[in-house]
This record gives sequence, structure tokens and C-alpha cells, in this order.
Amino acid sequence: MHFFSNCYNRLQGRRGWLLLVLLALLVLSGWNLSRLDIEDTIVAMLPDGESQVARDFELLQQSPFARKVVIHLRADSTAAVPLLNATTAQLREALPEPWFVDPLSGPVQIHPQRLLNDLLESLPLLLDEGDLAQLEQRLDDEGVELTLAENLSELLQPQGIFVRERIRRDPFSLYLAALDKLRSVNPLPEVRIEGRFFVSHDGLSRMILADTPVVITDADGAKQLLDAFEQARQSLPAGISAELISGHAYTLANAEVIQSDMRTLLLVSGGGLLLLFVLLIGKLRAVPVLLLPFFSVAAALLVVSLFANQVSGITIGFGAVVLGITIDFALHVYFALARRGSERPEMLRLVARPVVFGGLTTLAAFSVLAFSDLPGQRQLGLFAGAGIVAAVLLALLVLPHFIPRTAAVVPGVRLNGKRSLLVRFPAVRYGVIGLWAALCGTSLLMLPQLSFNGELRQLGYLPDQLQQAEKSLNQAWGDVRGRAMIVVSASDLEQLLRHNEQVWQVLGDQQLQSEAVSLAPLLLSERTRQQRIANWQQFWQQHQAPTAERLADLGTGYGFSSRAFAPFFDHLEQIPAPTDLTALESWGLGELVHALLQEDENGYRLITLLPDRPEQIAALLQPDVLPAGTVLVSQGVFADQLAQEIVADFYQFMSFAGLAVVLLLGMLFRRVTDVVVALLPALTGLLVLLGGMAWLGLELNLFNVIASLLIIGLGVDYGIFMVCHGQSKEDLASVRAVLVSGLSTLIGFGALTLAQHPALFSIGLTLLLGISAAMPTAILVLPALRRQQQ
Repeated sequence: MHFFSNCYNRLQGRRGWLLLVLLALLVLSGWNLSRLDIEDTIVAMLPDGESQVARDFELLQQSPFARKVVIHLRADSTAAVPLLNATTAQLREALPEPWFVDPLSGPVQIHPQRLLNDLLESLPLLLDEGDLAQLEQRLDDEGVELTLAENLSELLQPQGIFVRERIRRDPFSLYLAALDKLRSVNPLPEVRIEGRFFVSHDGLSRMILADTPVVITDADGAKQLLDAFEQARQSLPAGISAELISGHAYTLANAEVIQSDMRTLLLVSGGGLLLLFVLLIGKLRAVPVLLLPFFSVAAALLVVSLFANQVSGITIGFGAVVLGITIDFALHVYFALARRGSERPEMLRLVARPVVFGGLTTLAAFSVLAFSDLPGQRQLGLFAGAGIVAAVLLALLVLPHFIPRTAAVVPGVRLNGKRSLLVRFPAVRYGVIGLWAALCGTSLLMLPQLSFNGELRQLGYLPDQLQQAEKSLNQAWGDVRGRAMIVVSASDLEQLLRHNEQVWQVLGDQQLQSEAVSLAPLLLSERTRQQRIANWQQFWQQHQAPTAERLADLGTGYGFSSRAFAPFFDHLEQIPAPTDLTALESWGLGELVHALLQEDENGYRLITLLPDRPEQIAALLQPDVLPAGTVLVSQGVFADQLAQEIVADFYQFMSFAGLAVVLLLGMLFRRVTDVVVALLPALTGLLVLLGGMAWLGLELNLFNVIASLLIIGLGVDYGIFMVCHGQSKEDLASVRAVLVSGLSTLIGFGALTLAQHPALFSIGLTLLLGISAAMPTAILVLPALRRQQQ
């Protein structure tokens, strides 16, 4: 590594120029950062392209209620119920634009008689073969007589005068079967309609649904939306509460808790690192060591900005955390050079070897992210790679010119050399090896209990207030936001409707039609429309004459004239108008129709909603159950798929990173024993990490996978420095460097365990477990395993 010693000689006396270069780096990085579009969404951490997980996540965002703002009003007692309707109307009118668009507290106003007439006109289209079969059983003498008795009883009621024409037009009450078809598009199974209000089954709740232009992942817009709602609900009377449930509330809660966590963590970790440096280094002139990660981050931002105009906020945030480990390179250079009497160019040449190869192995560990299916991880790989390269170059080319020639001493027990405890007391050596072996063995036994979690909500922060609001919503209205979807797509509407009818038939075979929300019973393909009309005409060609005769003969006994039901028979041969989109909109179903039937540049998409029960979803996912081209999207299935992606990525990353690291170590040491010894800290850290998570009942998630790469990078670095330290005739102060870098990492990342946000806490705990095992392995176990102690 004569290159770095030569560079040191050439750059001596040019600290001013080096400072200008660093300042230019900061200015360029800041300027490019101001131009970058920072994306603050979890989408970047999900597979993209044509993967099934990416497709399912996109479809989940199209769920009708996923894009709605839901406001749940509830009376705390029956005494407040009389105020509910008026309060709901008042709040609906108070919701300000542009944050709330077209708020609805009930169905749109429709004329009941007009709807009834339209349903009666559409009976040939709405009644399927099963309905006609049931009707046929009612057309014998017994069935007709029972029908006449029911009609007479209804006419004798006080409301009889209002139903007279309906009975003449529909003596068999076929309109009830038509109304039953309307129930198939009811997304609120626990709702009833009173006036123009949605009313819960217990009568204590009302609901307002509204659209909003605010994107769910827009934290600033979410805050303005929730502030507007908070202002609108200030006038609620005592005894009535109102809660807003939407993705915006979760976005804002996560953004606020992350900001709070970062303030706390910066204070705790910054104070801890400063205290550590004061105690173990005690030199203000070591400040350049602390500054190196900031310049590394600046360089990484500059490189990323050259390749992308939009960068995930998760990439920048987590990438900055990753580059916190680059202080290790600076520490090794600092401890090696900051010694009285040392020949700096020669010491720099010696320390450059482990620093360069440590950087290369860390770079190799993160380079595997370039092959990830997750765009955020690919960006992180580029970000971390650029930062690591910059950190190595800064540590070896720039930092040496800012390190004073003073002794850098860390008080404590000597762990290397002829007078070390491990040499003088073999029992200590064997005790260290025994404890290490016991720890590894225990962790290995715990591995089968480790599980993988792909549930996205587990990675986000869910405050108690939102949990309670969602629980109250589900109790009052059912699980309106957590349903599975069956999605059919086609380039033309006719093909789409045919596929949707096939799906409806499958749901019938699975006994799921009564719980599903679908347009299939109402919005018919042209082929089905013609078939229904033919079935209707054929049915009445066979049954019209005997039915008319029975009604006339038996009707006289109940006071009905022979022409009482003439309007019914007069309409049997009429061809009804199609129940198309225009008809459904006139029935007050326009809002729901447009939520379920979607159109884009690729054609049409039609959604069917059904309960997300594992056993039912599993039955529908069996081969050849659903028609070809149909997609079933379930939050539970999505979590399982994402967990499978995590497992696949984990094994892929570990395999490729491990192979790359072993090859680099082979190039560095050229001895199998040295390679194995250098790998021990990383392997021990990974083993304790996974075993410790299993023992604590924690599950591996997206962020744990990335954090595991940090364990590999740091652990291998520790191993390289300790092996090189044992091979070198000069004291490279590697034990002190590994100790300080390990403690600084534990303080920095360990502070994350104070975070309220689950993802940050998960990262902190992961690294705390891994580094707590990797660092002692490097400092204690590796010297104990060496055959000869220096």
C-alpha cells in the first residue's frame, strides 16, 4: 500500500487545499440535495417491476375504502342519540374544502317509487335461473293461494292503499328478489339506512365518507387535513365523539414519532459518543475523526443525485445510519498514526492494508443490494457503496494531515502482547473460548424458532388512539377496511363483465356470495343479458297461461277480480332496458359503481370484495378455482408473500455477500486459517443476532435483513484488523481501535432501542445484539484462538 504513503508525502503542507476540497464537497452535496425529490413512502421498500408482491400492493391501494376518509361519529349513550343525525349533518357541512371532497353521510337522494318501478322493469335481467326455479315452486295451486292470502293481508293493513298498484304489478313480490341483488353491492354489512344517514346496527353510530386530494403518503398534507378536521369537530355537543380513520392519520403519526425519535436519539447518541471519545481518547484534536462520517454522507448524496432525481427518504435516513460505521476507518488510522515516534508514511502504509480491505469487504456486503427487487434497497446499496469508498479515501488521504503527533492511549487491560492476560493465564483463555462456544451453541439451538414477518403494519407506528378508533369502527360497522379483493382486468368492458360473472359463480360454489360485494348480479355482460331475457321468455311461455288461470280462479275467493293482476301479465313480454352504468347511477349506486369499476390507459378493472378469512382465501387460491387472469389480493396473503420475499432476499444477500467477503479475505491473507479467523466476529454476530431474536420472540423483517449486512461489514472489519494486527511487527493499536469503534457503534445504534417507532427499534435491537457479540469475539476470542500470542 505504498500509494497512500506516497500521497501523504505529496500532500504534506497542503491542508488549506484539502479544506477547500472538503468545503466544495459539502456545498455541492447541499446543492444537489435541494434538487432531489425525497419520497417519504414505504413503496420504495417493496418489490417493483413485475413481481407479484409489487402488483398486489398496487392493487391493495385501489381498494374502495383505502382511498376514502372515514369519519365515525358515536353517541356515548342512548340519551345523545336524538342529536346524532343533526350533528352528523352539521359536521358534514363543516368539513372544509379542498381537504374534504363530496362528503356523504348517507345514500344519495333517490325516489323510492321510481327505484321500485325500475327494479320491476328489470326483473327479466335481475332474476337468474335459481330465482326462476324458486318462483316455479310457487306457481302451483298451493303456492298461488298462499300468495293471494299474503297480498290480501298486506292490503288490509293501514298502508294497503299505497301498495295496491305494486301488488297488481307484482303479485309474487319478485321485487324482493331484485332488492336482494342490490344487497350484493352493500359494502357496509352492519349498516341500515334512516332517512339520509348511515346508521350502525346498535343505532349509536353514524358515518361520513369523503374523498380528499391529499395523497396518503404526504405527511404535510395529512397534517393539514387532520388540522382541518380537528377544527370542524370543535362544535360537537357533549356526549358525541367523532374520529377520522384513514391512511393519512397513520402517515402523520409515523412522521411525527420518527421526528421525535430522531431528536431523542441524536441527543442520546451524540452525548454518548462525545462522552466515549472524551473518556477513551481525551483529545480535542481527534474531532476530525468524528467529522469523517459527515463528509462520507455528503459524498454519497452527491453520487446518488447523479443517478436519480427521486430518492427514498428511507434510503437517505437509513443510509446515513449505515455510514455511521465509516468512523471505524478513521479510528484505525487515528490510533495507528497518533503515536509519538512513529514513522507516519510507514505506519500509514501498514494500516492502509486492513483499512482498504475492510472497506472492500463492507462494500461487497452492501453491493448485493444492487440485485434486490426493492428499489429502496438498490438505492441504499448505491448510497452506502459511494459513502464507504469516500470514507476509505478520506481516512487514508485526508485525515492523516489533521492527526496530531501525540500519544493515543486507552486505559485498560492489555489483551495482546507477551504480557497479556490470555498468555499469562491459560485458564482465562480457555474460559473465553468456552463462553464463546456456549453462546454460539445456544444461539444455534434457537434458530429453528426464528420466524419472518411481512406484515407492513408491524413496521409502522400505531398509536393507542388510532388503534382504539379503528377498533370502535370495526365494532360498529364491521371490518370495512380489511377485506380481500378479487380483481379482474380486461381491455374491453364486455370481456371484463364475463370474467366477473365467472368469479361470482365461483363465490356461489364456495358459499361466499352472501358476504361478498360485487356488481356481477347487476352489471351484466351482453351475453348474460340475452340469456336472461331468453330464460324469462321461455319460463313464462310455459307458465303464463296456467298461472293467469290460477290467479283468476283462486283470486275470486280472496276478493280479487279476474283482471286484478293484468298489469303483471302485460309486462311479461316487454324487453327491459340494460342495467348499465347509467341505470345503476340513477338507482343511487354511482359512487360505489365507480369505486368498484375502474378504468385506466390499459383498459378496465373490476373489484369484488369479500371477507379476508384465511381458510376461505386458501380455498379460492387452490389451482383452477378462480378463472385465468383473475387476481386475488388479500392482506394476509400479501404479508405471507412479502415474508417469502424477505426470506429469499435474506438467503440471497447472505450467500452473495458471504462469497464476496470470503474471496476478498482470501486475496488479503492467502491462508485458510486466517480467513476463517477473520470471519469469526461476523459469523458470531449473525448467529447471536438471529438466535437472540428467536429467544426474545422477535420476527425478522425488511429492516432486519439490511441491518444484518451491517453486522457482516462491521464484523469482518473487526476480524481483518485483528488478524492484520497479529501479523504485523508494528503495533497498529487495533485492539484499541476495535474497542472504541465497537463501543461507538453500540452507543449510536443502541440508542435506537429507545425509539418508539417499531422499525427504528427493530434496527437498533438487531445491531445491538450483533455488535455485542462481534466486538468481544474480535477482541477476546480471536487472540485466545491464536496458537502463539505476541
